[in-house]
Amino acid sequence: MGRSKGADKLARVRSTRHRRWRSHKLLAAGIAVAIVAGVGGTTYFGYVNLKGRVDRLQAQLTTTLQAAQRELEAGKVSLQAANTKHDTTLIADAVAHFAAAKTQFQAAGQTADNSKLLRYLEDVPAVGGLARSRHVAISGIADMGIAISDAGKGLADLDALLIKPPASGQGGRNLLTVLGEAKTGLVTIRADLERAQHAAAQVDVSVLPDGQQPTFTKAVSTIASALSGLAEFDRLVPVLEEVLGGNGARTYLVEQVNPAELRAGGGFIGTYSLVRADKGTLTVIGSGDAYGLADPRPLPGQQGFIPQPSPYREVIPDISWSFVDSNIYPDFPSNAKAALDFAQPRIGPKIDAVIAMDYYTVAKMLEVTGPLAVPGYGLTVDAGSFISEMVQREIAHDPFYKSILSALAGPLMQRISSLPPDRWPTLIAAFNTLAAQRHLQAFFINITVEQEINRVGWSGTVNPTREQDYLMEVEDNYSGNKVNYLLSRSYDLVLTRAGRLLHHKLTVAWVNPTPEGSYDRTYYHADVRLFVDALATVPVSNLKRVVYANPAPPLGTKMSDGWILVDCCGSQGQAVFEWDTVWAVSNRGFGRIYWQKQPGSGIDKIDVTWNDGSGHIYKVQGDLGQDRTITLTPSGAALAAGQPAQATLPSLSFD
Repeated sequence: MGRSKGADKLARVRSTRHRRWRSHKLLAAGIAVAIVAGVGGTTYFGYVNLKGRVDRLQAQLTTTLQAAQRELEAGKVSLQAANTKHDTTLIADAVAHFAAAKTQFQAAGQTADNSKLLRYLEDVPAVGGLARSRHVAISGIADMGIAISDAGKGLADLDALLIKPPASGQGGRNLLTVLGEAKTGLVTIRADLERAQHAAAQVDVSVLPDGQQPTFTKAVSTIASALSGLAEFDRLVPVLEEVLGGNGARTYLVEQVNPAELRAGGGFIGTYSLVRADKGTLTVIGSGDAYGLADPRPLPGQQGFIPQPSPYREVIPDISWSFVDSNIYPDFPSNAKAALDFAQPRIGPKIDAVIAMDYYTVAKMLEVTGPLAVPGYGLTVDAGSFISEMVQREIAHDPFYKSILSALAGPLMQRISSLPPDRWPTLIAAFNTLAAQRHLQAFFINITVEQEINRVGWSGTVNPTREQDYLMEVEDNYSGNKVNYLLSRSYDLVLTRAGRLLHHKLTVAWVNPTPEGSYDRTYYHADVRLFVDALATVPVSNLKRVVYANPAPPLGTKMSDGWILVDCCGSQGQAVFEWDTVWAVSNRGFGRIYWQKQPGSGIDKIDVTWNDGSGHIYKVQGDLGQDRTITLTPSGAALAAGQPAQATLPSLSFD
């Protein structure tokens, strides 16, 4: 029996319904299905009339949501620009955009909620569930947008708080003050973001048009990223409050180490400062030549004499170990504890932390503060000239160079302390870079603070990621000169797989271009140590054996050591180490080696050769400007950055 024309029309309409559903229109598809199912017996013209109403509703909702999204993006752009330019007028623009976005999102939600057509379709048994799922999606997107707009307004208010110009003098607003003022706002922002996250979870992404799904997914990712940043901030705030003296005055011993005379801990400790942190204000309460915390040193046979606990004893057998030579360990916590043992009896206030910073750190701080005049010396230092200025003065035996460093400490700390709060994220980012490059290290007596310092990568511990295959080469320049300022160093590492073993051959090459007569001793006489994982074979080397032993290697490592002597005037030297580890392949099919940089060293060239044992040889080049990871795969080798330093303040804009 043939079908009627009405049946044919209904079949065509049902086919249209199927195609429209697969196109994932935000509302029109589901509503079209409901129309057909609910009015199956009506005329074609009735369907066309209802479809027109559906299209108008779809267009109205789409237009409103798109307008809301544009306002939201404009608010984000204004907020980012306000941060970059420190412009409070742009904050007002951001607030206006976030308010407009909220209004549009509210309008979209109300349009869907007040639609009689949509309510009718939701009551149709055959397609009510489909229509409701689309209504829920609109409500979820609207609620998410409203909450993000509220969070944006909160971030703008916090931004205004930080950008507000500080009062003059030490009594002005500092970071600690602003952190206290910002706490309530951060709680509200977190609640808004959590509300946005909950609303987003109600949305079935599959009902969104294909073109809108990436935008929604990006918004959800932004919410998660912002919440993660606030969680990170929650961990950091108590540490900042403690470090900045919010819980009472704290005193820090700052070692100003000289990388031109390299030591395991970053360089010879030439000068020091005592920094007092009290209610967010940093003040230098003392500074001077490091020998002031060492001399007079007892002679052999006298009470208190301590023989040098390293091969340095071969060079100065009759000079007692003291503060100036305390940083002989490859890990900073051990160096800091040794420094405390020597310095605390000579310093009145209790020392709460030891911080080591080299010339690179001071130069980086000058980048943030700008040039500084050194009182009493008619000298202005800046980031570009500071290092060469200090080293050249030292090489020239300038009797005032240590005094200049001591005189600079106070103005530098004062300038850092008085930085407006909106500059602190830049400062902390600079410190992160310095910590990753091993130019800045810190140790705190407070266990909670020390744990956080370790977590964010500022503590200078050995093998921070606990990789099974690990290496670190360390040098102590015991020549009593500044050869490391000119000395160049390069590394060549050949890795060869032999069954279950991975053979390592590391060649360290030095070139010493120091001109003859430029210093009392222009040769490079260094104690070289290589640290590898405790499960590796003991490295063998071509170095001259030491007479007096170095300190025991850190827990979890083995050590090989010896002397290297490189004459001046372009002479070259080499150290060659060889050792084996068990070939440890991860479940993703590759092996990894963690290569840790020595504090105070420069950006040394690295060449890595990977022989996979099956006739394939791969090469990769890079530098040791920071810790590195070497990844070995069946198809090649890769060199990447090691553990980053990651102390952060909250982002004041959406990323």
